[in-house]
Amino acid sequence: MPISTLISLIPETDVTLRPTMGHHAHAAFLSILKESNPEVAKAVHAPAAQKPFTVSPLIAKAKNRNNRLYINAGTECKLRLTFLDDELFTHFGKAFLTLAMPPIRLGEAVFQVRQMVSHATEERSWSKSETYAELIQSAKMDTKMSLRFYSPTAFRGMTPRGQKTRKEANLDLIRCYQSWVNKWNAFSPIKLDRDEILTFVREYIQLTSVATETKNLNFGRHTEFGWVGTCAFIFYPEPSLDENLLRAANCLANFAFYCGTGYKTTMGMGQTRRID
Repeated sequence: MPISTLISLIPETDVTLRPTMGHHAHAAFLSILKESNPEVAKAVHAPAAQKPFTVSPLIAKAKNRNNRLYINAGTECKLRLTFLDDELFTHFGKAFLTLAMPPIRLGEAVFQVRQMVSHATEERSWSKSETYAELIQSAKMDTKMSLRFYSPTAFRGMTPRGQKTRKEANLDLIRCYQSWVNKWNAFSPIKLDRDEILTFVREYIQLTSVATETKNLNFGRHTEFGWVGTCAFIFYPEPSLDENLLRAANCLANFAFYCGTGYKTTMGMGQTRRID
């Protein structure tokens, strides 16, 4: 079951951070998971084509000067974590419910955990959960859709021999759908026909508006580039659209809220949400 949760954090002292803390948040996530179940943490950390979680950058009101974020003591900050299977969330949640939680360290900054919320508190809440069956059942047959990419989003390019190469930071809706359906089939008990869906997307999708810009993320030893912003697209012509495939396309666009888009979603990149 896909779950999106928000962790509220409070720094006890004034802290200074790089704008991008996704890799440190990733390390903090694994540290918390290790407190609950070291074997699960080891398995999640192992190389894999698809990871069952995502991590956002630190969300906080901060002053940005000289490529540094300055956060005052006592300021409420948040981290968003999503889980693509129930078991992983259970192990992670156990650390909060049954263990004495140590402070969370992001780089050199130390934060106290205030609370973890995993249920919807308002209509557009960033914390909620749905089963895979519910995502399918609630999917509409909208032909027009819009998305917002909240953190830099990119795809990994491949050479003809299948070797990894530089990252591709251009919006590509087919690659978006490829990313979502791969994540869906990796963790959902209800499988979707990947080839059929991607053929449908290639044939009928059209980008109608784009308002994006390129942003870079400093990961300490290297920098990643990606796009942030919004896009709108349409599936047409309507008389030719297969209803089941159109519903699947809507379902996957909704699923992007949980799985993110593209590369390094476990380190803060690719935070995505469908918008009205």
